[in-house]
Amino acid sequence: MQKRQPLATGLAIGFLALLLAGLIARFWASDKAYQFTGPTHIAAGAKHVYVFAAGSMYHLTLAGELLSVIPPETTALDDEPIDLRVLPGGQLLIAEQQPARIRLCDVDSWNCHPLGAAAASVIEYQFKVLPGVSPGELLLTDAHGDTLWKLNDAGGEPQKLLPDGTLAGPNGLAFDDSGRLWVADTDHRKIIELLPAENGSYLPGREHSAMNPLTVGERFYPMLLAPTVDGNLWVTQAADFSKPYSDLVVYDPEEGVQALIDLPDGAYATDIVTLGGAVLVTDLEQFTVYRIQADTLEVGEFGDEAFRRALGQIQERRAYYDRLGNWSLAAMILFAALMIPAAIRATPKERRWTPAPAAFDFSNVPEQVPPIKGIHWLERDPKTERSLKWLEHLGFILFILMIAGAFALYAWVRIQAGPDPGEEQLAKLNELGITLLLSGLLGALVLPAIHFSARVLKRKLGTDGRRLYIRLTDGRELSVDPSQLAYTNRLIFYRKYTLPLQGGKQQRLYAPGEVETWIAPLLRQSRKLTELQALKHQLNNLF
Repeated sequence: MQKRQPLATGLAIGFLALLLAGLIARFWASDKAYQFTGPTHIAAGAKHVYVFAAGSMYHLTLAGELLSVIPPETTALDDEPIDLRVLPGGQLLIAEQQPARIRLCDVDSWNCHPLGAAAASVIEYQFKVLPGVSPGELLLTDAHGDTLWKLNDAGGEPQKLLPDGTLAGPNGLAFDDSGRLWVADTDHRKIIELLPAENGSYLPGREHSAMNPLTVGERFYPMLLAPTVDGNLWVTQAADFSKPYSDLVVYDPEEGVQALIDLPDGAYATDIVTLGGAVLVTDLEQFTVYRIQADTLEVGEFGDEAFRRALGQIQERRAYYDRLGNWSLAAMILFAALMIPAAIRATPKERRWTPAPAAFDFSNVPEQVPPIKGIHWLERDPKTERSLKWLEHLGFILFILMIAGAFALYAWVRIQAGPDPGEEQLAKLNELGITLLLSGLLGALVLPAIHFSARVLKRKLGTDGRRLYIRLTDGRELSVDPSQLAYTNRLIFYRKYTLPLQGGKQQRLYAPGEVETWIAPLLRQSRKLTELQALKHQLNNLF
């Protein structure tokens, strides 16, 4: 037994190192795959079409002939744009969300200058922009602020155009053929007409529900919309963030929903623009731009062979990194499976099974959440918040200290060996140096694991008394019905998202009573998992 335990410990450490290597490879491959996205945004003018995909802007004729590919170095885009518009003069309007800003670009020189500088003062992220009726006027939907703003590119204070509560998470906006303004009221799951008021603001007019007989599944969140020459409105309708599907639905301004466009299986319609008697639609998942005739609803592909080949190459690169990530994940699962029995074998019998305490006592949970206005975000434990701020820095500092210590140890041993060590001593010195180098490399593998853990622990929870709200580290907020949740005594699961209620056996993430008062009553509608079921859930949602 004494001989087996050190062997089991060595195997467990080796499998852990391989597991961390697989984790690093997985993160690297996922990050690379994320960079090779399909077409996300499109804009069309009187002469040209612009498509954004995988960091580059594709410049095409109206017939789909690829004229040029503008790299991110030329457009100075750090991230994907949130909206594109071609102005009557042929300039391209680019809206960016991190930070929120609007730029007007001369497409001949790609010389861009800012518009509506006041946008950043009122909008945090996720907005859409539309030139207004008056010269220099910009209309902006604010998905985070649930409103509509008017800006003047010459300066001045932003003007809020709607009473509070009119919109919820608005996105696309467009004027129809009669000059009436329509907005995709995403979180209210409808498209709404906005009528001009005497004071320059707007009032709600007609509206059409996105939850209608043609809605497929839960694809009832209207995102982008475009008017066609026949007076109809074409709307992209998505499911929630975790589902890669989106439909294209046609509405009549007077009569409501008219048709569901039959797109290829697995299509994700992200943006839409009118082009004469047709519409162009970007498909993020299929790496395609569709051209759909407004009168016959016939679906075809847009773009010449060069453009389609360029999108195909992006798709191939994405598939390559996806495969690499999946192989890394399979290796992680294998090494984790091998590490567990080795770790158990290396642990003395009397210390093998020590269950962690629950984050809250479910037997003492109230029946309902107390009455609340708006959203209550759970108060975090101050001690844990301070720990999270230093967690990633501490891991890096410890790694630096470990490298410095290893170098100092090797230098000290080298000095002790003298200027002319013998062959045997020199061999031992080389062996020590290699051992210290490998130890440093293994220590480096811990850094991405610490980074990932810190991101998960920084996710925040809130509730309005009926739904659970999740604030992710990238700023997005998810609204979830409790029936879609699963949980254990220490974790909450929503599809691919894991939401810890505590950081360790003794580390509380939230202030005393916060989980019991605001979250636990909601979990009565959720599914409780055993530890094995929780592990299966996490594995199933990794892909």
